[in-house]
Amino acid sequence: MATTKGMSSIEAQVNKIFRHTRAGSYGTRARYRDSCLVFARYVAEEFKLQNIKNLSDKHLVSWVRARQDAGIAGKTIKNDLSAIRYAHDQVSQPKYEKLASNEELKEKYGLELEPTPQIKGNRAWTIDEYNSMLDLAHREEHGNVADVMTLCHGLGLRITEAVAVSRAQAEAALRTGIYQVCGEAKNGKWRQVPLRSAEAREVLQRRAQETERGGRLFIDVKGGEKTHEVANSIGEWIRDNRDCVTTDEGRDLRTWQDKSGREITEELTIHGLRYMYVQDRVAEEMDRGYTRDQAAAIVSPEVGHNRIDVINVYMAGN
Repeated sequence: MATTKGMSSIEAQVNKIFRHTRAGSYGTRARYRDSCLVFARYVAEEFKLQNIKNLSDKHLVSWVRARQDAGIAGKTIKNDLSAIRYAHDQVSQPKYEKLASNEELKEKYGLELEPTPQIKGNRAWTIDEYNSMLDLAHREEHGNVADVMTLCHGLGLRITEAVAVSRAQAEAALRTGIYQVCGEAKNGKWRQVPLRSAEAREVLQRRAQETERGGRLFIDVKGGEKTHEVANSIGEWIRDNRDCVTTDEGRDLRTWQDKSGREITEELTIHGLRYMYVQDRVAEEMDRGYTRDQAAAIVSPEVGHNRIDVINVYMAGN
C-alpha cells in the first residue's frame, strides 16, 4: 500500500525513523537514510513488504545479490548493509531481533562480499561501535572517557585537545557557537570549530558548571594532574575495552590492502573519532551542495589542516 506522492508504507517508516533518531552525526544519518530508502523501495517492490518490523535475512540476501548483479562495488554494498542494520536497530519490537552480520551472510547464505581495498590509514569507528563504547564507559562510571570521546567525535579534537578544555573555552563556545582550540593544539596552531554537535554542547555545558573558574574540565590542576597523563589513561582504557565493541562492519571499514595484497585491519583508537568527524562533516557539506573538494576545503581548517590532500587521508577513499 502506497502513501502520498507514491511513497510506499515502508519508505515512510524509514523516513520516520530518521526524523526521530539522534544517534550518530548528521552526515552519517543522512547517508544511512538515503541507503535505507533505496533498500525500502526494493523490498516493497520485490516482496510487497509493508512493515519494517518484518525485515529478515532473506531481504538482505536478495538485496545484496541484486546489487552485485547491478555491478555495485562491494564497499558500497557493505555501507548499505550497515545502514539497514542501523535502521533495524531503531525499530521497536522487530520480528527478528538481529539481522545477519556480513560474516553470517557468507557462512549461512554463501554470499561473497569482496574485500574493500582502501587508502592506508582509515581508522573511523562505526556508529554502533561508538555508541557501544559510550554505553560501556557510562556503565563502568568512566565519565571522563565518555565525555572526552564525545568531544573528539563532535568537534574533531585530538585527545590532548579534548582533555585540556578549560572552563573559559567551554563558556565562550556556548556563547558564540564556535569552539576555539588554543595553545593545546598540535604545534600550537590555533583554530576554530563550529559547535554543531548537540552532544558536545551538552558535555561543555555540564562540565563547565562542575568546574571552578580558571579550571579545566577534565584535569585536576590543583591535584597536580598533567594533560598527557589523563590522555594516556583514557587512551589505555579504550585499548583495553575495544575488543568488546568492535563489529564485523567496523573491521571491514578499517581493512585495507598493502601493495602485496595483504589485508591489514586498523584497531579502534580514540584518534579514529577524528576520522569519523571528517568523514561526516565532508558528507554534510556535500549534502548542502558543495563538491567534494569544496567540502574538504571547508572542513580542513576545522581539524587544523590547510590542505585537501590531508583530508583525503582522513576520508580513506570515501
